[in-house]
Amino acid sequence: MQQRLDDADPSDPTQVSAASIARELGVSAATVSYALNGKSGVSDQMRRRILKLANARGLRPSATGSAASALTRVIALIVPNLTNPMFPYWSHEILEVAAAEGFEVLVVATDDDPARLEAAARTLVNRNIDGAIVLASHREDATALLTLREERIPFTFLSRRSEYVSADFVGIDDYTASRQVAQHVVSHHPRRPATVVGPRFSTASAQREKGMNDALSNARLHVPTERRIATDLSRAGGHRAARHLMELPERPDAILCGSDEISLGVMEALAEDGIEAGRDMIVTGFDGLRHTTSPLIGLTTVIQPLKEMGSTAAHQLLHRLRSGTHDEHRTVIVPHTLHIGRTCGCPRTTTHFTRKDT
Repeated sequence: MQQRLDDADPSDPTQVSAASIARELGVSAATVSYALNGKSGVSDQMRRRILKLANARGLRPSATGSAASALTRVIALIVPNLTNPMFPYWSHEILEVAAAEGFEVLVVATDDDPARLEAAARTLVNRNIDGAIVLASHREDATALLTLREERIPFTFLSRRSEYVSADFVGIDDYTASRQVAQHVVSHHPRRPATVVGPRFSTASAQREKGMNDALSNARLHVPTERRIATDLSRAGGHRAARHLMELPERPDAILCGSDEISLGVMEALAEDGIEAGRDMIVTGFDGLRHTTSPLIGLTTVIQPLKEMGSTAAHQLLHRLRSGTHDEHRTVIVPHTLHIGRTCGCPRTTTHFTRKDT
């Protein structure tokens, strides 16, 4: 005797079909099939309802030979930490896109520890994830990424990437952006500039430091080793760096920072000594967080389009998952904005730069 839908065990995917999902939602089986396989012809609202119910029932796409048929609809988001405001901004956008497309997201924080990144990669393989968006890659470490690659789990780099493992990438032109902000600082005629960036094992931090120092060098401004600092991507890291710089025999008169959080820590340390950014000391940031560019702080910084970057990375990964393609990896460079605030000591303006796709 054929079992009725009402008698079926919802946890058993063999007892559920696209037709039963269609009957429950009052739509056609074709509509359910389109939604499950990422095809057009379904409204976003209905697609979300179908995917949510299909996930709850354990139904997977069943198109013979399609890449989508093997999807578990779970992806991972690998971040260094959740304390730096940059990462929650990106995470929120990725979670929104994934939810709209019927994917769950596992968020993994590595604390920028290669051993934890490697352990996380092995765990994610065991969890049978479909793919990953990686913000925590190390410049020269490829072990964890190769673990994913060997299991044919696609991943997309966001903001930073490995130099030894190729994959899709979404980010800004860190070198050009940092060079531009340094050139602006040069126009204020500093004599003793300093640079404070995040960990150099991050390709983003390394490129930002290189861009700053190349621009300063071209202006014949020498930055000695004691004024070139790599620190944590945090206020605490910026505070420690500023304390070091203030204890040098020759204090800097400009501090170019590789992140907004670092710059906030620097300015807090300067304020403890009665030094005001923009009046007594040039300070710049990098990231363009909403609170740092507000009139309250007025930081001169590079603005990254956080929403666009997160959305682009998520859509890029999901497209690769659904299509099952293994073609040439794509790099998307999104446009940044140079925001001129008061911490460099000049009137506020804004300069835009354009996107490059490769």
